[in-house]
Amino acid sequence: MKTRTILSAFLICLGLVAWSSFSLAQRISEESIFGVWEVEGTILGDNGEGFVLPHKHSAPDCGKDHTQFTEEFTAKDVKYKEDCSPVENEFSWKLEENTLTLTKGERSVQWHILSIEDGQMKVGIQVRPDSENRMYVSYKKRE
Repeated sequence: MKTRTILSAFLICLGLVAWSSFSLAQRISEESIFGVWEVEGTILGDNGEGFVLPHKHSAPDCGKDHTQFTEEFTAKDVKYKEDCSPVENEFSWKLEENTLTLTKGERSVQWHILSIEDGQMKVGIQVRPDSENRMYVSYKKRE
């Protein structure tokens, strides 16, 4: 009887730990990606934790460099020339769990989304397509 009580208590504790871990893990949804994301900067530190080195926008007087993700799973990266004309690079995107795959033609780049909280998205971007190393970047959602 005592063994059964201890086993039951252990299973309940294990269930609570599993439930709390599951509920704390962030689930990224496609809806949270939709919109315009301005580049804040590169995160200096390990695994996306640390100081954000501000991004030098291509033409700050014209607008901030940004990426726009649409509900049709297309996107465009926008930078500005000195004369304030936009330079747009269009591609498609797909979200699988916390991996955002950006594709243009035969080339794909994967972003590992660390978090999306309070209008800020932190992503680890592959340095090269065949690389395990990532550069961590912070984006702010435009209101």
